[in-house]
Amino acid sequence: MSDCLVIGGGVIGMMSARTLAMAGAKVTLIDQRACGKESSWAGGGIISPLYPWQYSDLVNELSRASQAVYGDLCAALLDNTGIDPEYIHSGLLMMDEYNTPEAQEWMDKHRFDFQSHPQGALFANIAQVRNPRLLKALKADIFKRGVKIVEYTKVNQLITENSTTLGVVTDNKKYYADHTIVCSGAWSSSLLDAKNTIYPIKGQMIVIKSKAGVVEHIVLDQGRYIIPRKDGQLLIGSTMEDVGFERSIDAQVGADLLAFAVARFPQLKDANIEHHWAGFRPASKADVMIEKHPQLAHLYINTGHFRNGLNMAPESANRIKQMIEG
Repeated sequence: MSDCLVIGGGVIGMMSARTLAMAGAKVTLIDQRACGKESSWAGGGIISPLYPWQYSDLVNELSRASQAVYGDLCAALLDNTGIDPEYIHSGLLMMDEYNTPEAQEWMDKHRFDFQSHPQGALFANIAQVRNPRLLKALKADIFKRGVKIVEYTKVNQLITENSTTLGVVTDNKKYYADHTIVCSGAWSSSLLDAKNTIYPIKGQMIVIKSKAGVVEHIVLDQGRYIIPRKDGQLLIGSTMEDVGFERSIDAQVGADLLAFAVARFPQLKDANIEHHWAGFRPASKADVMIEKHPQLAHLYINTGHFRNGLNMAPESANRIKQMIEG
């Protein structure tokens, strides 16, 4: 029996498991696939909401607190595992929205400064990580910290008694714990019976190869972005599709994303798409859900982060730890 049972092995689940293990808890983490291979892997790795004034105070609060620790977190992961998450202060060049009345009012209120740039506004303090490497480092780190990782195991239902959660049932086994934390992203809905509250929003992305330095900063325009990696790879995304768990990719979408990048950087006109994929963001009609379950004792929810799971993960995990500690 564990102190804490974490359901879901994305960035939210693994960060929660790490935070709880560092606090002394005996933790088991269960994922229906391999850890970190769904939404967290599919995203871009920008450590900031794209247009922060479009999000709630809670999203921005969680993001700011997480931004403050990400550099040290990635350094600690590298030191403990030898895997570099490639935390880079690349800055974010915003080409639109920054000069709207809504944006100006929000930035004045929160003292959020930018530098003038010929193509828009440069937010120099915005950083990024290479999320597949971050996830790989997190998995190695929590394993070294004693977290029991159970992969390719689907949780079918909760074990409850007298309005108290005791653990979960899988196809092969029952797992018991003092506290159960649901961190299953868009898949949390079935376990929590919340299909009308938590649901997937599909996003398609592509990656192309370029010479390092062609794109210096993260670029954001019209809701789409270009993210430069250290080795010259450029991630370009992404779509917003309310189609359930329909995973197919569309060649025309890939072509449109490439055209978006070429229109802003003509040097990329001869680039080819190296990879094209889709992932499912956990959208929530109730904003981010970091809370105790309203009816079931010892059940906690850490999901609904939508596009911002990676950039809110450290503080989301910290909030869950605080709730469990009482």
